[in-house]
Amino acid sequence: MAELTAKAVRGETERAALQLLRERANLVGEAATARHERDQLAGALREANARYAERYTAALQGGWTGDELTKLGLDAPESAPSRRRRAPQPVTPPTAAEQATVADEATQPQ
Repeated sequence: MAELTAKAVRGETERAALQLLRERANLVGEAATARHERDQLAGALREANARYAERYTAALQGGWTGDELTKLGLDAPESAPSRRRRAPQPVTPPTAAEQATVADEATQPQ
């Protein structure tokens, strides 16, 4: 078995590393493509829901009742989901040590 030169070993190792990186890069590329497709479909769904809500409202204004539309297989459009705001985090009262430090700092001359 012939021994490889340092240059050949290095080249072989770099090629193997690049192949691994290509495989990993391909994985994130596929994830990015899937995310883009998801975002496109989510946008199309929002638009379709908005169009349906407009048409459903037009049917109600045109004299149809909600019950009649339901009997015809037309459900009421979903209302836009309300965005929940995160509740503010409660402020924890200072510990006795922190209160003492603040009191000491306040009484020291400047």
